[in-house]
Amino acid sequence: MRILLLPWLFLISLLANFLGITMILVSGQCQNDQQSMLLQMKNSLVFDSSFSVHLVQWNQSTDCCTWSGVDCDVDGHVIGINLSFESISGGLENATGLFGLQYLQSLNLAYNSLNAAQIPSRFANLTNLTHLNLSTAGFVGQIPIAISGMTSGIKAWIAVLGVV
Repeated sequence: MRILLLPWLFLISLLANFLGITMILVSGQCQNDQQSMLLQMKNSLVFDSSFSVHLVQWNQSTDCCTWSGVDCDVDGHVIGINLSFESISGGLENATGLFGLQYLQSLNLAYNSLNAAQIPSRFANLTNLTHLNLSTAGFVGQIPIAISGMTSGIKAWIAVLGVV
């Protein structure tokens, strides 16, 4: 049965693509605490809603796993956030929701205007983080020593930024 099912799945996806039907990969339903932390983070950030693609769409009435720029695992934990080009200004010091996302593996803050803000040492709280993109985000100063506890891949990637 499993062998016969695979060609059908392929055919269905091929026809859907040909007919212009959008297929969405299903992730888990967002956990309440994850959604609350994302909304807290959004509310603490300063961004221009006329240029925002992702943040402007985030709201309490929809499942956060369906939000643009958010990836979840099958259990509804937020594992990825892409906030590149979101016109975020100011800093992240009040974004406590961000630093509470313990399942977060990937964070992209590239191409924002964080107005010469320091890299928060609280990134070290994100112990599952494996991908961190801070390029051209407007951070200045030294890389916090607290980040030295993060995975070697993250440390090496941050060092390449030449933020110091």
